[in-house]
Amino acid sequence: MQEIRVSPIPTKTPSPSYLKPTGDDSNGGSDEDDNGIEEEDVIPAESEFRAASIYEIYKVLQCISLSSPGSVFVVRNRQDRKKYALKKVECQDESAAVIVFFEEMELKKLDHPYVIRYKDFFITYEQSDSSVYINIITDYFPDGDLKQWINEFQETKQVIPEKAIKKVLGETIEGLVYLKEKGLIHRNIKPSNIFRKKSGTVVLGDLGVSTIMSDKRTNTRQTFKGSVFMAPEISMQSHDEKSDLYSLGGVMLNMVTAHIYGEEEFYKKLGDIKESPETLNELLEEVSHTYSKSLVNIVQILLRHKHNTRPTILELIKSGFIQECMASVDSTQLDKRSRQKQTKATKIYSLTETTDALKVLEYIADTIDHESCVAEGLSALADIVRDNENAYKLIDQKARNLISLAMWDNIFNKDVQISGCYVLSNLVTFAKPDDILFSPNVVTIIHKIMTAHEYEPEVQLAAANLILALSADEKAGHLIVQLGGIHDILTAMRHSRYHASLNAICCMALWSLAADSENLKVACKENAVRDVCMALNTHKVSPNVSESAAAALISLLLDDSCYDPFNELDCVGNLIYAIHLHTKNAKVVKNCCKVLATVVQANEECAYRFLTSAQPEDEDPTGIATIFAAYELHKDNAMVVEGIVRLLVELASYDEICLDLNAAKVSHQLYEVKRKFIKNKDIMGPCEEALAKLGAAPKTKDQKS
Repeated sequence: MQEIRVSPIPTKTPSPSYLKPTGDDSNGGSDEDDNGIEEEDVIPAESEFRAASIYEIYKVLQCISLSSPGSVFVVRNRQDRKKYALKKVECQDESAAVIVFFEEMELKKLDHPYVIRYKDFFITYEQSDSSVYINIITDYFPDGDLKQWINEFQETKQVIPEKAIKKVLGETIEGLVYLKEKGLIHRNIKPSNIFRKKSGTVVLGDLGVSTIMSDKRTNTRQTFKGSVFMAPEISMQSHDEKSDLYSLGGVMLNMVTAHIYGEEEFYKKLGDIKESPETLNELLEEVSHTYSKSLVNIVQILLRHKHNTRPTILELIKSGFIQECMASVDSTQLDKRSRQKQTKATKIYSLTETTDALKVLEYIADTIDHESCVAEGLSALADIVRDNENAYKLIDQKARNLISLAMWDNIFNKDVQISGCYVLSNLVTFAKPDDILFSPNVVTIIHKIMTAHEYEPEVQLAAANLILALSADEKAGHLIVQLGGIHDILTAMRHSRYHASLNAICCMALWSLAADSENLKVACKENAVRDVCMALNTHKVSPNVSESAAAALISLLLDDSCYDPFNELDCVGNLIYAIHLHTKNAKVVKNCCKVLATVVQANEECAYRFLTSAQPEDEDPTGIATIFAAYELHKDNAMVVEGIVRLLVELASYDEICLDLNAAKVSHQLYEVKRKFIKNKDIMGPCEEALAKLGAAPKTKDQKS
């Protein structure tokens, strides 16, 4: 069994000299400054059964707090001379203390920039109150905690900037995701347990060990301020990650209301919300005038009263707003920092002009921690892939993993992401189903890229191209959507409404993703049809946007719930006008006719709009004239003709429209179609159906000739 350190430590308030600040708020420094207290002032207590005592390893410098459920001291390690925090928590009995000890030892394995580091643990038995304590040594943060920071804004009634709140949220979520991956739950999230560094970065601290948290004696000693952040269900069921998220919601609410409520008033409000959840809506209505709708919505989601209505941490991070918060933090640089620490420095040199893919890959591997070098290497690799169609054979799975790692490590570099996406998009063309390109390692990069470069259309275009390439693989398509890919695509379209190339690629990506029924549901919930209709309306003069927007609508309109924006944005009129502008473009005509056939069948208003201009005085072309003109140009193209005939079948379903179609002598064109495509079942079926609806009699042999 692992040896347990056991040593006594005073339970009473330290002597006055200990309570005085040391004047040193950073780790490190000499003991000679500590108010004249020399090493020999603290005599290690002896125990027959102990390992080294706390006093033999640490020197107590200051008492930070004496409170329930634990007292906190600043100590200095006698060997490395650095300052640490010592928290002393009473346990129920010796057996509980041993369990806690081994639970805490697992925490020593944690290594993440937004999670506190645990350095050491001791169990002590103290005769003065006949109690057993667990003593926890962690990093010390002289700049205080989030509670102190929020108090500054509460006292001055100032608004905490939303950018600062998003940074705190992003870093905290990154920490919680890491704990989730390690199979851990925090259990005690509140502002006083989120520590701040000088840089403003926050660190999740004081993880609640399950044995301590389930100790009824300890819990009864929790103050109202300590328990008010806990989820409502804690008194009835065990703590889980959803309970953590409720606590995080309380922290967020504390920040967004700092300019409205003082500390005591806020605690009362948070307590009231547990008793009457509707109180939250009133409070959020008040802060909605100051903060974005997205931020307010996240607070509301986190503070949902019913446990089963709250998201899990993995569900939460699919939110575009949360991804935006996470994209602004630098936890993705952890691997880079770790390597730099291990190697002291990585190579940095210029890449000589070369067309050798292997040499370029070696250069990227050598300089992977230097953004400018990686950008240069990936740009060269993109040129090689573009000019040499066999280059993909040289870039094996290991090399593809290197490219994705280089993109992760330099996520905020625009040039790295553009070149990297281009290379990966080209490699996908030749990839087999088990290729690493379709794995989460690569797919998850896209979401990070699009959120990190939300307002850079060139990066969005490269990422959307990669989504389009990957979406051909069903599993990769599902993963893209699960990670918020559809939201990312629509966000890119909204931010770059007048960028035709980006809108065209985004529409094609939507077309590909929405071909899957589950992905289609997500696209409809995100109101993708509205954005596609807006793209078509804005870029009717672009054949690429007209073609891709119509293709996207073909997929999206398979769900009946997606029709609402159609009439509002006069999409029928835009489709007719796109055919009119690009009559010679077979793909535009084919796709637009397919969409028109779908909407005419589903919506009578769309059918009648096909026959008219948007306004009586408009000179815009009507549907029948436009379709006839397109037919004359493409009467030998089976795909175009099939689309036109299927549209005519749906129009002929309306009695009043039949009159217009007969007046335009549509049956003459349909008879011509029958002669040309007599052996094409896909055309003959709808052609005969349309003739029957129009009341056209079958032609005699003489008429046919």
